Amino acid sequence: MQNARALDERLRKIIREVSDSTGQEIKRDLIKELAGVVNENRTKEIYNFLASFNQALKKI
Repeated sequence: MQNARALDERLRKIIREVSDSTGQEIKRDLIKELAGVVNENRTKEIYNFLASFNQALKKI
């Protein structure tokens, strides 16, 4: 009975560690994806600004 409890405790610890590790990997992946989207959006905004600026310069 004592061996079963010890085994159960070890298994719970392993599962908890794997879950924590997996959760951290998912968070890292989501942060990377968000950073990519923000960077892409920022690039589009800069491009649009420069295009508008170029048109304004042509009008002058």
